[in-house]
Amino acid sequence: MTQAGAKGNMVPEPLRRKDIVLYFCIALFILSLIAAAVTAAKIHTFTLGGLTVLVPAGTLAFGLTYLATDAISEIFGRSHALAVVFIGLLMRGVMFLLFMYALHIETSVDFIGTADQWTPERQAAFAAVLESSNRINLAGAVAFGISAVSDVLIFHHLRVRDEGKNLLWLRNNISTIASQTLNSLVFTTVAFAGIYSWSAIGSLILGQILVKICVAAFDTPAIYLLRNIAQGRKIFDVSG
Repeated sequence: MTQAGAKGNMVPEPLRRKDIVLYFCIALFILSLIAAAVTAAKIHTFTLGGLTVLVPAGTLAFGLTYLATDAISEIFGRSHALAVVFIGLLMRGVMFLLFMYALHIETSVDFIGTADQWTPERQAAFAAVLESSNRINLAGAVAFGISAVSDVLIFHHLRVRDEGKNLLWLRNNISTIASQTLNSLVFTTVAFAGIYSWSAIGSLILGQILVKICVAAFDTPAIYLLRNIAQGRKIFDVSG
C-alpha cells in the first residue's frame, strides 16, 4: 500500500446525524434504565379526578426507555434495538454488583474500611436506599427483559405489516402500551409483594399503567422528531 493510500485510510468518516441520534437514544436508554431502578423505591400518589393511585417515582424514567428502543427500531431496525435491550440487561447486572460493592465491601475485605465521617446512621440511610433498589433492580431486570423484548418484537411486526401506511404513531403507541402493561404486572408483583398489601399493589399496577399510557402518547412527537433528524427529513414530517 502506498503512503498516500495509508493516509487516506486513516481519515475518519464524518459523524452523521443518524449516528448522533443512535448515540442519543442509547444514552437516553441507559440513563433512564438506571434512574428508574434507583428511584422506583419512592412511591407517589396521583389523584386523577376521583381516583387516587400509587405510582413508583421511577415510572416516568422507565417510560423513556421505550421511546429510545422504539426510535432505534424505527430508524435502525430490530437487531439494533434488541442489542440495546440486551446490553441494558447486562448494565443492570453491573449496577447490582456496584451496589453490592458500595454496601458491603468493608465487611468483606480487611484492608478496606469506612472513613470516620461515615457514621452508622449514614450507613443505615445509604443501605435503606440501595438495598431496596437491589430488590427493585432484580424485579426490574425480570420485568424489563420480558417487556422490552416484547416491545421491540411488537413494534417490528407492526412496522413490517403496515409499511407505507403512515402508521408510525400507531405502532409506537400499541407496542409501548402493551409492553408497559406487561412490565407493570411483572415488576410490581416481584418488587413489592410482601411489602405492600395486595390492594396497594393493585393500585401501583393501575397507576403505572395510566402514567405509562400518558408517556406513550407524549413521546409520539419525540419519535417522529428523532426519525426525521436521523433520516434528513423535514422536522414536522409525519409520513411513514
